[in-house]
Amino acid sequence: MKKSYLFSALAAGMVLLSACSNDDNVANGSDNANDAKQEIVLQVANTNASTRAGRPLYSSEASQSIENVKVIICSKDASTIAYTADVDWTDATTVKDYANGKETTLQIPDDNKLAAGDYVVYAYGYHSNSDYTSDNNTDLTKGQTFDANSVLSIKDGVKGEEIFAGSLNLTVKDGVGFKTPVVLNRQVAGTFGYFESIPYVQGATTLQLVAYQLNTKLVLGQFSNYDLSGNGTDANVNYVINGSTPATSKVVYSINLADWFGTVADADNDGLIDADNWQIPAAYTGKANFKTGSVFGGTFVIPFEKSTGTTDNDRTFVLQMLDANGTVLKSWAVKLPTGDGQLKEHDLYTWGTSFTSAKATDTEKFYSVVRNHLYGIGERALDNPNPDKPGQPDPTPENPDKPEPLAKKQELVLKVNDNWEVIHNMGVEED
Repeated sequence: MKKSYLFSALAAGMVLLSACSNDDNVANGSDNANDAKQEIVLQVANTNASTRAGRPLYSSEASQSIENVKVIICSKDASTIAYTADVDWTDATTVKDYANGKETTLQIPDDNKLAAGDYVVYAYGYHSNSDYTSDNNTDLTKGQTFDANSVLSIKDGVKGEEIFAGSLNLTVKDGVGFKTPVVLNRQVAGTFGYFESIPYVQGATTLQLVAYQLNTKLVLGQFSNYDLSGNGTDANVNYVINGSTPATSKVVYSINLADWFGTVADADNDGLIDADNWQIPAAYTGKANFKTGSVFGGTFVIPFEKSTGTTDNDRTFVLQMLDANGTVLKSWAVKLPTGDGQLKEHDLYTWGTSFTSAKATDTEKFYSVVRNHLYGIGERALDNPNPDKPGQPDPTPENPDKPEPLAKKQELVLKVNDNWEVIHNMGVEED
């Protein structure tokens, strides 16, 4: 069942001011010693921020789709809620651009000002009609205890949904105001496949990506208050698996070949599916354009940990070609490229009953899928690279649109994007 608000139980009234004008002040935080205002600057980190509720994943474009931000301020020691507020993230009069995304300033009203002491500020950006429901933290009124690790369950059949979150430790001094930023980063992973030169195999109807595991619960915690920049080059890049409770299905996305090609055939005997009747499927019409002869599939996913096994069945991702009966006709292993950051030793945070960390090193075919990383096959920087010419993308070096050819392909490579924390450029290897 969908809820009007994922984080329910509205407590205090909301007061929004205009976006702050002093970017340096916002970036570093400061005391408002002269006027004692208490202000939280909410920053959702992404370029090209837009509001598309429950947006599907069409590319590595770092868009936002949230409509709401919930702010919860708790005492640091007892986690007692001291203040809550709800922000309309679609309000263009208060939510403004900043260097890496969108921001707004929330001023705590005089009659709710925080007393001197240590606090933690939590902020969550989410959809009005979310497919997540909260397992804990159902009463968010002042004076209640807040669990810092919010456990969310996803609706049956939904792989994942974009949601942003962040937190900040805050010390309030008696009679001294503050203006400090909380950066919200994406809490799910993403994956897409963008393919061309599709080999013809008699009876083939479907391409699908299968995962070693998919999860049904998302845990919001182990935040970093960083405004990341650069694809995987920032020193603050995190590797966090904030998913749990395995799903029954392991199919990440499925591509119906007839939706793109009409009749699946090879009349010219070149070994490839004919593109004479190629079309953009109705689900994408007016929303995303693709290169003629290509196919695409993508989704957000709840992060999951790699298998400890080493057999073909334990590989993180496998691309399969199926017939109408679900028989696998052809398959490709999906690999991380040589030099990818996950192939080096890194700190990996995982959820059990709390977040713990350990050193980890992944391999090309056996790797975890972690929070705020995008795992893409092929290059696709924009949802709609040439809206005036469907089927004729107009890429540039800065915004490439390059499907991965599957014919005679030995490797498929993943990518991870900018304001996604990392974009992994994946490769495929034919089985």
